[in-house]
Order: sequence, then structure tokens, then C-alpha cells
Amino acid sequence: MAMHVRIHAPRGTRKRGAATRAARSNVVKTRAKSCDRLDAWLAERGVPKQPVKPEHVDGRLGCVATRDVMPGEQVLRVPQEFAITAVDVAEHPEASAAKEHGDLVGLALWLLAEQARGESSEYAPYVETFAGESLSPLLWTQEERDDLLKGSPTKEVVDGQLRELEKTFEQLQQEHFEPDPDKYPSRHYNLESFKRAFVAVLSRTIYLPSADCFALVPLADMIKKPADGSGGLIDFSIEEDAVVMTTPRSILDGEEILAGGGIERSSGEMLIVTGHVDADAYDTDYLNWDTELVQADKLYSFKKQILEDKGLSTKQSFPVYVDRIPRQLLSFLRLSRVQDPSDFFKISFEEDQKVSEANEYEVLMLMMAECQERMGKYGADLDNDFQIKNNPESTPKDVVAADLRINEKRVLRGTMDGIRRRLAPIRKVPTKKGMQDPNQDIIDMFNELEKLPGKPKEFLTSLLSRDKGKDKSRGSSPPR
Repeated sequence: MAMHVRIHAPRGTRKRGAATRAARSNVVKTRAKSCDRLDAWLAERGVPKQPVKPEHVDGRLGCVATRDVMPGEQVLRVPQEFAITAVDVAEHPEASAAKEHGDLVGLALWLLAEQARGESSEYAPYVETFAGESLSPLLWTQEERDDLLKGSPTKEVVDGQLRELEKTFEQLQQEHFEPDPDKYPSRHYNLESFKRAFVAVLSRTIYLPSADCFALVPLADMIKKPADGSGGLIDFSIEEDAVVMTTPRSILDGEEILAGGGIERSSGEMLIVTGHVDADAYDTDYLNWDTELVQADKLYSFKKQILEDKGLSTKQSFPVYVDRIPRQLLSFLRLSRVQDPSDFFKISFEEDQKVSEANEYEVLMLMMAECQERMGKYGADLDNDFQIKNNPESTPKDVVAADLRINEKRVLRGTMDGIRRRLAPIRKVPTKKGMQDPNQDIIDMFNELEKLPGKPKEFLTSLLSRDKGKDKSRGSSPPR
């Protein structure tokens, strides 16, 4: 019988299911009041009545239609004076300290400053909507990240972002907070508060293409941005001098408004930015596949020139989806394994074109080994993740981390299935003895390797790079 190892949160962080549900109920009530207050505040300030309203949806803030909306109809119009941008940051007494640190940090300090002002802030009803806990791993402890993000590439991204945030805060603290404690009291301007403000801004900020800036926009920044990019585009209209959104499809009364604008996000990015994982974005979810040329390659300079002519660099990252492998990734890998200069003419970045059976075999086997190594890093299988997801005693962090692992493993499994389909016609090639596989010894070893998720890819790599002429004791050797 297979043994399942439960991945759990550190001791002391787990709560009983009933207590967690009670806490969620209180959050819903609090956010409902905040939404009503924001609605009234916008109306008092002359913002035109919208066919949308803020509402608590599936454990988060969102916006729903207040009536049926037709395709092409404008569902949102917020005058530009309500949009908070880098201009407002630069003019703000406290937030201006971050004006040289980029839009997101500047907006985070603006939010922190307005939260410190409390009810005396002119934006109090709007700022209140930022209250609440986020499940973004940027707010998890190191122990929680090590435990719940084990094996996930998201962990490395989170750790890197946290290092940058802490570095930025230290600089602000040394240059502004510590020299003027009356202006920047430590009870408000501390690392944890700064991280919470940054995460809140990260989840709500909107990029306005026409204005080429990030902005916080009341009501507009509460609209859900789904992982699959579905929904309308929120942008600044010069003609209307307002932030607007037009829906590309019909929306029923009470239905949630979406504003993806065609921008896809991976599950890892969704978790970091929003604190949620979108289980419905199955077809658009992806993992980044990093690859690069080996500088010791005798053909390195020629390969580098070919890549640069295609607008690529010697170190690239490609998105790999559950149902497809990017053509450019395959072309890059095929090029990287070429050893005969005459094969350069067979490389195509426009078509899915093989260089040779041997080259294709080597590329696919290396990709399979990479997938298998990634799968092995998680330390538990999909069944275990589903058990955690469906366990009523699991904490919200447990569940969202399980959702992330499930989605990432699905992408890896889908990629492995795609590789197997490409390998099938290569593994069976005609020989003088009939339809046999000249690489059967390596395939047998590889099949055994697939059963050992913890095996590093280096073992297989050494097999693939073996010189055919040096091992005459074996019946065959892998093509090069």
C-alpha cells in the first residue's frame, strides 16, 4: 500500500475548522460594511453611478453587476482625480520618501501613511477596504515557506522578492524613518507593516497602458483579474479624463465582473500577487522553463548569433503549459545540442522542425529528466495534495499551497505526456532486424529512473553524452 505523507503547517499555526470558519464569517461582515461605506463615499464625491458595486466574493473583495450588461458597454468610469499614482506619491508629505523606489513601493508607502492617519485621512473609506489578511506567501514565515512551498519554483521567487523588500525598507528606514521618528513613528513604519502594505498594493494596483503607470483606483482595483486573462481591459481614457472599462461580453445582474485584459498569470504569480490560486485556469496555467547555452561549447559564438538574430539571448525562460510545449523552447534546445555546423540550416524558430532523429531524441530525454527531477522535489504526490485540499481541518494556507502544488504538478505531468508522444515515433525506428529500438537499453534505464522521483537528471545526462564508440559491450547506445 502506498504511504502518503501529509504536508502540514508548522506547529502552532493550525486552527480548528470551526474557528477558521468563524473568523471568515467576521471578515465577510467587516468587508461588507467597508464596501457600503466606499459606495457612499464615492457617491458623495460626485462619482457617477456605476452598473457595478463592490462586494465580498468567494473570500475576497470583488465587483458584481447591478443589472444586465451588454457586450461593448462601459461598466466602469472613475474620474482621474480619484486615481492614486506616482504623481500623488511625489506630492505626499510622507510617501514622497519612496518616490525614487518605483511605483509599487511608492504606492505601498502612500497606503501605509494613509493607514497611519486613520479616520483623519481624506481617503479613509477607501483605505479601509485594504484591511484584512492576505494569503500571499510574501507574508508567510520562513518555516511556512520552507514547508508549504517545498519543491515549488514559487519559493525561490518569493524569497528573492522578500530580500528586495527588506533591502528597500532598510534603506528607507536609514534615510527617512529613523532620522525623523515623529514623522514616521515605528508603530506604523516597521518592516511587517511595510510588507503588508506592499502586498495589499500588489493585489490591487492596476497598470494603465495609455498612461504607462501603475495606479490605485477606487472600485476599479477591486475587480478580479483572473489568471486566464479573461474579462475587459481597465485603462485611462484621455477623452473622458477617467479610468474606464468596457466589457467584451454580456454580464448578468449579480454576476462578478472580470478584468483580465488578456494578460495570463501562472498559479505561482497569482498566489504571490493575490493570495489565491485560480483552479479554473487549467489551460492557461504555466511554469517557466529556464535554459541557456553552454559557454564551453565550441560552437557557442555561432549559436549566440543565431539566437540574437531571433531576438533571443543565450539565457532564456519559456512558459510551458499543461497541453503544449512552446515551439521556441524546442528550437532553442535543438540548437543547443547541435554539434555539426551544417545542422544550423535545419534550425527553425518559426516551425516545429526537427534537426535529426538523434538530436530530437536527446532534447526530449533531457526535458523528461528535467520534469522528473522537478516532480521529485515536491516530496509528495497529487493524492496527498488533494487530501490536504479537501480536509476541513486544513488551514487556509495549507489549502492554497496544496492548490499551487496541484496546478504545478499538472503542468509537469502534461509536459511529460507531451514529451512521451513526441518520443513514441523516435523510439521505434526501422532496422535491418525489423521494427526495433536501437536505444532500448537507455529506455529501460529511463523507465526505471521515472520510478525514482528523487534521482537527479545528471545521471541521465551522463548517459546521453556517452561516446558510442567507447562502450562496445552494450548492444546499442543513445543517438547523439
